[in-house]
Amino acid sequence: MTNTFIQLTGPSGEFIGRLRVGALALINEADQIARDQNVTKRTALSLALRAYIEDAGYLIKESELVAATGQLDAVRRGERASVIQVLVSGERENSRLGHPAEDKQSASIKHIPMSANTNRNQVVSFFEMERQYPSKEAQDWYERLVGLDEHKKRLLIELEILLYPERLDEWSRKKHGDRILKICELQRNRVPLILLEGDVGTGKTALAETIGDALARRDRGKKRVHLMKINTQIRGTGQVGEMSDLIAQAFAQAENRARELKGDPVLLLIDEADALAATRDTQQMHHEDKAGLNTVLQRLDNFRLARLPLAVIFITNRPDALDPAIRRRAALRLTFERPNDKARAELFQTSIPELRLNKNQIEELVRLTGEREQKNEEIPFTASDITDRLLPSALREAYSQDRELRFEDLLQQARLIKPTPRMGTT
Repeated sequence: MTNTFIQLTGPSGEFIGRLRVGALALINEADQIARDQNVTKRTALSLALRAYIEDAGYLIKESELVAATGQLDAVRRGERASVIQVLVSGERENSRLGHPAEDKQSASIKHIPMSANTNRNQVVSFFEMERQYPSKEAQDWYERLVGLDEHKKRLLIELEILLYPERLDEWSRKKHGDRILKICELQRNRVPLILLEGDVGTGKTALAETIGDALARRDRGKKRVHLMKINTQIRGTGQVGEMSDLIAQAFAQAENRARELKGDPVLLLIDEADALAATRDTQQMHHEDKAGLNTVLQRLDNFRLARLPLAVIFITNRPDALDPAIRRRAALRLTFERPNDKARAELFQTSIPELRLNKNQIEELVRLTGEREQKNEEIPFTASDITDRLLPSALREAYSQDRELRFEDLLQQARLIKPTPRMGTT
């Protein structure tokens, strides 16, 4: 028996989302309810389904509940179904849902609803989170990203031009005799898309998730910057038309969110973007993928026409897999490389300043993590190889022996650990 998704639909037929619990899990839970409460399995199915729907913040008419319960019961008896459509009639007044209180000292994470109120624990959201900046946590993280100064500068300026076009006009008037240059007007017609591409572990996602803080601080706190990260479940389950519908819904909600914020900039982040926007040149490309890509292109063009303070950031480890139409639309493309000797030296110095490593020690660590070291097979370490693998391993060694961390611990791990293979290699 394959799993079956339970999909909620609104009164007007609009897609709301999928319950986190699938049909099989709900059926198993209903079996337990039937035993505990001494009711029929069909009654237990109805009780369980209603509970999940109401816990998600929605109401369901009795007739619709009966119909949906019948579909669940059919699945329980062995019939196959990929999706069970459940029509909900509205939202509960006493819904437990809503946004958590904002933490002004750290990135406030909000779960964005499909409608006014949706419980993320029960209904699949299009977004993993919403972060708000400025944030001290993001600021610290941003400052720890070494070797990316030029990328930081270019990305920050490009986002400012895309999200605050009035500033470009002010600059033009100030520097060109109270005139707005035609090139400034042309900037407004670009698709607000930025591509961050490069090998794994090179800082693409880290920069994308912290650049909002630098942007907000550049504005001196006049406006908050919001980051919304799209959930990978937007690809759907392969049903005809599902992927296109999910993409359209997600982009529409991002656009609505930008309107709700009344001027606050929004960054829409899509990691592993090649999964949504793969090139159409390959003959193996599924029809659903082609339809999904066409929807992405259409929605990006809509963002350009809407002229909202909204920019899309695509991240990919496989830039060659992106469709050329996506690459052509990008206002900015930044390619991330593995850190060079200088960047790796800075990474060691800034990550463990307490050890006060001398020049010779730093040079030895840089050598062992570089492409010239034989075990590395001409592949240097990524930044994450150092921060997420080498340094934690050295720390564990010292901690397990209940002693201080030493240079020798770093040296030992640098000799043992191999760099992450380049994308596309084994």
